[in-house]
Amino acid sequence: MVLVGTFAGVAAVQGATVSLDSKELAVIVRDRIVAQAKVEIPKVIEGAKAEIPAIVEKEMRTRIVSDRMEIAGFVFRMPAELIEQLNSKMRKNVENAAGEIMDGINTDQLAEKFGAEAYLLVQEALQDELAGQTFRVMVFNRIPVRVNVEIK
Repeated sequence: MVLVGTFAGVAAVQGATVSLDSKELAVIVRDRIVAQAKVEIPKVIEGAKAEIPAIVEKEMRTRIVSDRMEIAGFVFRMPAELIEQLNSKMRKNVENAAGEIMDGINTDQLAEKFGAEAYLLVQEALQDELAGQTFRVMVFNRIPVRVNVEIK
């Protein structure tokens, strides 16, 4: 009992040092972010692709505003049906091109990039926020012990 009391007294005064491996913690966070991103990014892209027709429609509304066309100095009027077909064809081409661009996104590569960035952020945050910090912890709700945090 005396030994426990002595240990508690020394721990309360000098404290204990806890070493955290920043790489190990960063790997855990990175792996979880990569796994989640691999699930979520395709969903976000599919949602965005669903919005393409409405966005294209809004942006391309009345792009061909004149029914007059000049070719080699001759001016003639285009039929309304032709104008609508041209507008429709342009909208469809833009929608298809935007969809193909989104289909070309390598979601796994993007998820890995997010993970790599998270890895660095975790390491930096641990160094910046916890390294050298001292916390007071109550052992058995009675004995205050200083805990010094060391980041490896």
